[in-house]
Amino acid sequence: MNLFAIITFAVLAACFLAAAWPLVQLPRVRAVLAGAAGSGCVALGSATVGLLMSGLMPLSSGGPFAFAGEGAPAGPAATTPADDAEQPAITTPADPTLHTPVEDTVKIPEGRPEWIDAEPDYTSAIHTIPVASGPYVHEGESRRALDRALVKATKEYVAEQLGSELAAQLIQYDAKTIKRKVVKADNLYHDVATYSVGPMNEYFALLEFGPEFRNELDRRWSHVRATSRLSQVGLFGGAGLLFLASIFGYFRMDNATRGYYTGRLQFMTSAAILAIVGVGAILAQWIHWL
Repeated sequence: MNLFAIITFAVLAACFLAAAWPLVQLPRVRAVLAGAAGSGCVALGSATVGLLMSGLMPLSSGGPFAFAGEGAPAGPAATTPADDAEQPAITTPADPTLHTPVEDTVKIPEGRPEWIDAEPDYTSAIHTIPVASGPYVHEGESRRALDRALVKATKEYVAEQLGSELAAQLIQYDAKTIKRKVVKADNLYHDVATYSVGPMNEYFALLEFGPEFRNELDRRWSHVRATSRLSQVGLFGGAGLLFLASIFGYFRMDNATRGYYTGRLQFMTSAAILAIVGVGAILAQWIHWL
């Protein structure tokens, strides 16, 4: 539980106690609360004793209530030198070999581009990242696996460039958009390699993130941050206005009724403040705090 949630629950509890305090001061309510507290203590004690007696809550064997001889480790049996001499030596057999590793031979077809085995490059103006689908029996499965790999690699690039894991969740690209923006037609390759289990389809793609794509990321991230800050200001501003309106309404109504309903008005104002805090806490969960 983070600090914001703790503060929210503390404020809610304080508002609830403030709203219910006039009701608790009534003699009848205090008598009922005292009786309920005493009955609860008696019920808790009875339940604890019942669990101990039934064995559902056993006492510790090492505690002061342990029975004599219970939990004491048994000592080794006494042996004589003659018995030791008659016992043969015990030898431990070597661990048997469960299986023999089989070398996986892969026949890669000729003509694969050099960028397939290259490492990601972030030094030049255009950042390049090679992506592979992995081997699949059916070509459709390999194509879908490549789409998932493209989306994953793009999310990791966005998070790295913007320096925030949340940015990859708020700024997303689907596989179709990624192929249109950062994958050229010449950088999409497919072939069939032969593994020990048979022929397998594989797709490869080369992601090229240029300056235009990075500028687009910066613009979208600035828009997301501005929207988040505007939502935060609106939340706190609206909560403050409602809080002041509740206090001002209480004084106006108390003055209009000449103090005849002060207790009820205090209770209503406290309940209104509690509702404002609760709704604000719920709305705060939908805001990205950047």
